[in-house]
Amino acid sequence: MTTIPTTTTTTTANSALSGLNISGLASGLDTNSIVTQLMAIEKIPQDRVVQKQTLETTRQNDLKAIQSQLTLLSSALTTLTSPSTWTTSQAVTSSDPTHVAATGVGVPIGGFQVSVSQLARSAQLTQSTALQTAAGNDQLTVQVGPDPTKAFTVNVTAGDSLDKIARAINLAGTAQVYASVVNSKLVVSSQVPGAANTIALTSSGGGTLAADLGFTQTVAPRDAIYAVDGGANQTSASNVITNIASGLTVTLLGVTASPASITVSPAASNTDAVKSAISNYISTYNDTVDMISAKVKEPKVVNPQTDADRAKGDLRGDPSLVSLLSRLRSSAADLVTGRPANMNSIALAGVSTGAAVSSGTLNASSIQGDLTLDATKLTNALASNFDDVKALFTNVTGSYDSEGLVQRQNRVLNTFIGTGGVLSSAIASQTTRINQLATQKASWDTRLAQREATLRQQYTAMETALSSAQSQGTWLTGQINSLPKF
Repeated sequence: MTTIPTTTTTTTANSALSGLNISGLASGLDTNSIVTQLMAIEKIPQDRVVQKQTLETTRQNDLKAIQSQLTLLSSALTTLTSPSTWTTSQAVTSSDPTHVAATGVGVPIGGFQVSVSQLARSAQLTQSTALQTAAGNDQLTVQVGPDPTKAFTVNVTAGDSLDKIARAINLAGTAQVYASVVNSKLVVSSQVPGAANTIALTSSGGGTLAADLGFTQTVAPRDAIYAVDGGANQTSASNVITNIASGLTVTLLGVTASPASITVSPAASNTDAVKSAISNYISTYNDTVDMISAKVKEPKVVNPQTDADRAKGDLRGDPSLVSLLSRLRSSAADLVTGRPANMNSIALAGVSTGAAVSSGTLNASSIQGDLTLDATKLTNALASNFDDVKALFTNVTGSYDSEGLVQRQNRVLNTFIGTGGVLSSAIASQTTRINQLATQKASWDTRLAQREATLRQQYTAMETALSSAQSQGTWLTGQINSLPKF
């Protein structure tokens, strides 16, 4: 009796199928391609999750970009309120700045003639002996000038080198003297000029170090000698003179061959700083308005095919951003109460949206709310109404109607980029949403991997079964063909 070959199926064999990938071995089908196409269909829900994740990430990045731009606008507003922007100053000049320099605030206008015949200088002591190390423990007392309360002491240990002694003096000297070693000699130089500020260096610790060093005065201190407006010579322990006129500081830098003329102009507002700050604000404000307007007006793409298409219009019509634009524009355009009628809006100081129509053509920038600067108008306003212009931009009252532009717009910005602001909260919410979608995607990764493994196992089992059937068919055909012919 002939035995028909069979395929024994066991649990072990079935388990082994999950690790096989027999693509069309028996059926002739491209089962790899079939599985790939089936998985593409299975993956559609996950693709939608990934698309949403990409879109939410893009929206978050757009919100962060707007947040950064609002921070720049806040910085521009800070510059507008800086005291240095609106301060008044005087021009104080010297005809001979290399020998006589001058600065001042609140100085009587006019001029002064200053001649210098001698500069002040400080004293210097230099070691006269060949001593290189301290013979014993000692304490040096150093005094500059006649006031004993300003003396200080330096502890010295036997064997200390000149360099170590110099360092000790510098550490204890509170900027009164500077010690150094020059040509193997200890040199002590006073940092306080003036004829009365001689240096006294003595041993106060029972030793003989001061005598052993044998200091001699190598530079004698002296006062500056100068004259003002051809008057009698005057002396000063310092080369910085502050008694010529209230608010005026004159620094003597060298001996003059002829009197130096110091000219003091009337105090004037620093209009250049104001113009620069306003111009910078306008530029930053326009960049901000343009960026936000572009996002809230950006149209969505119908039937988007790519991530870039889907990202278009991600903030279109966003109510928070639309409100932000409206409030920024209003804060710049609204009248300021309590100001003169001729200076109760920044437009009267030369800052406005300009004309919407010019020569028959619509001005898109003005319609959008961009600000323009009329430099001539601003210059004239600063010249005639400086304090009122300053109030239009920086007045602090606590009330929207009467406060300046900076305070109004800071109210708006604090709502959006302050602690817990609208944008910060929106960005945080986006992060939560993005993380949720990432979790969903990871869950789909696991689910799809399992589904693909199942499909491949099924197709492998099918191919194995077909192969077995084909083997049996081939055997049976052989058996039939081997039967005797009658």
